[in-house]
Amino acid sequence: MHSYPPLARTPRGGPRFYFSMPNIYAPQLPMLVAAPPRGPGWLHEIKHDGYRIGACLAGAAVTLLSRRGKDWTASFPTVVETLRMLGAATALLDGEVVLLRPDGTGDFGGLRGAAGTRNGRVVFQVFDLLELDGENLRSRPLRERKERLRDLLREGGSAVRFVEHLETDGQLVFEAARGLGAEGIVSKRGDSPYRDGQRSPDWQKTKSVQEEEFLVCGFLTSAGAPLAALHLGEESDGQLIYVGKVGTGFQRVESALLAELRDLVVATCPFGKASRPTGKDFREAIWTRPEVVVEVAYLERKEGGLRHPTFRRLCGKLAEEG
Repeated sequence: MHSYPPLARTPRGGPRFYFSMPNIYAPQLPMLVAAPPRGPGWLHEIKHDGYRIGACLAGAAVTLLSRRGKDWTASFPTVVETLRMLGAATALLDGEVVLLRPDGTGDFGGLRGAAGTRNGRVVFQVFDLLELDGENLRSRPLRERKERLRDLLREGGSAVRFVEHLETDGQLVFEAARGLGAEGIVSKRGDSPYRDGQRSPDWQKTKSVQEEEFLVCGFLTSAGAPLAALHLGEESDGQLIYVGKVGTGFQRVESALLAELRDLVVATCPFGKASRPTGKDFREAIWTRPEVVVEVAYLERKEGGLRHPTFRRLCGKLAEEG
């Protein structure tokens, strides 16, 4: 467990306290479970995929820290400006920065590209309050911490939002989260303290996304991007089956992906007529030999593709894996 330095007084005219920054933020982590808890006493929060962030406030000074202590303050200027307007001398908030799509779901793949911009869809979703005006709240029950957090954020702007919770059956909340396209839910005991840097059963995460490896069988380009989407396939009973396309999340490895795929370009579609994209996706595709393996997260499979797919990583080539 981290040891936290005491708050110290500021020079005359400044806020009463300021944070001593080393080790100030060591987030509690949830345990991954197969199904959410269903009994009483649990607060269920819907979770969208983003960056876990701790916000340290000392008057007009705001610092955003990642879960590993990296300073992200310059990456989310609208969040920082909104936090400055909160009526607290000092505070330490725990939450997640998310890039919201128009339908309200989180766009994890696009979040990196939004860093450093004033994108109005970047939102700091805050779910816990660890310190306020020099008072350490970690030993207080979660329910009390969230009540005080709600009061603190009541006058906040749209870039900083309180994470609501539900106290009904956990499975019902989880099914609702899946229907919304969310990453999943986090269920927390309402009477639990905050455990710095620990992965505690008092917090349990149930994920609605699935992650799977697929073969890249072609790609699409656009006027603004040399790589707009990847056509994905998998082998089934000795045949190559089309499973859909993914168009977000691969920007950070775009150059490496293109370098791999350009050496594999072929003239004909590798899918049979019974299993291939249709319309513009078929006519404008650049086909490749199915050798590059990628990992993709998605909510569920549906007819004609994957629901809310996001590229996770480039795994390599089949020859390299075998």
